[in-house]
Amino acid sequence: MKANEDRAGISRRDALRALGVGGGAGILAGMGLLSTSERALAAWARPAQQSPVIRTLSGDLAPTAAPPGAILFHEHLHMRYPPGAETSFSDDVELMIREVRLAREDGVGMIVDGGHADMDRNLDNLKRIDAESGVRVVASGGYYMQRTYPESIAERSAEQIADELVATAAREGHGAFGEIGQQGGVLTDDERKVHRAVALAHVRTGLPVFTHNAYSIRATNVPRDAALRQLEIYEAAGANLGNVCIGHVCCLDDPAADIAIEIARRGAYVGFDRVTLNGTMPDSQRVTMAMAMIGAGHADKLLLSSDFYAANALKANGGNGIAQTVTVFAPMLTEAGLDDATLHSILTQNPKRFLSFTPKA
Repeated sequence: MKANEDRAGISRRDALRALGVGGGAGILAGMGLLSTSERALAAWARPAQQSPVIRTLSGDLAPTAAPPGAILFHEHLHMRYPPGAETSFSDDVELMIREVRLAREDGVGMIVDGGHADMDRNLDNLKRIDAESGVRVVASGGYYMQRTYPESIAERSAEQIADELVATAAREGHGAFGEIGQQGGVLTDDERKVHRAVALAHVRTGLPVFTHNAYSIRATNVPRDAALRQLEIYEAAGANLGNVCIGHVCCLDDPAADIAIEIARRGAYVGFDRVTLNGTMPDSQRVTMAMAMIGAGHADKLLLSSDFYAANALKANGGNGIAQTVTVFAPMLTEAGLDDATLHSILTQNPKRFLSFTPKA
């Protein structure tokens, strides 16, 4: 009997050693070759099924645990721009905490910051805002556009850039990649490479992505299909388009929303993320486009934000504040005939779905 027990013990130990505690234990448990205590170890060692999360600077949240209120998917709570600027009004973190608290009073529960290292974004500032304002903050990673790139971008492959993006996202707790842009109507070679790198990093991590387009009523050299050219890069890389938003589509003169509808039809989100910036497109025209997109059955793919970045928008300076998407633009949609339930879903449920991802090892 003892010899048989020894053989069984050796068999279990050898198998566990050969297969690994997690996977091997699960297999042997299913075969009935483990003792009660070993089966308990197998259950403990088996990787837990990951659930979707929204990654904020104060930790991961289940989507159902997101704070109430609107989610602004693209704002800037700290950056120094243009590149090389020595100071910014947003360096005053106490000021920004006060402004974000006012945004909370206006109905905002979460803000995604679209800055990163090449915008000289200060992550410690964002952490303080997240901790002290009552509004959860999602930090982003990536590179902005050609004129902000470090020289090393030209020397590295998309795969090497993706490796760096993945490592930095893990180290700094990024909840998204964005805003990932282009400075003109046609992607430069480096910009195309960066978009591909971000797409590869997204596939490896699951982190959502939002982009920047150069659309504007003043930019006559930007092709209408520029947004679709960006989308093609993410499609080719195998991205989950339910976690991709093509940005600044609201600055394209497209009353029928043909480009926006095509993006939504292909499964990605459409960024109306310069609302209230009337210099790039009057809000009245944005409302027309948004209602056309909604009328075509794509309300569930519309994301709203204001790309806040200027001191004159601060409430302290007499501006509309960081919540201007909610307090200024949303009422314009209501006046255009949008029902309250759909508007609430656009402001809360759409960005929640966009930001929710299942972490990958």
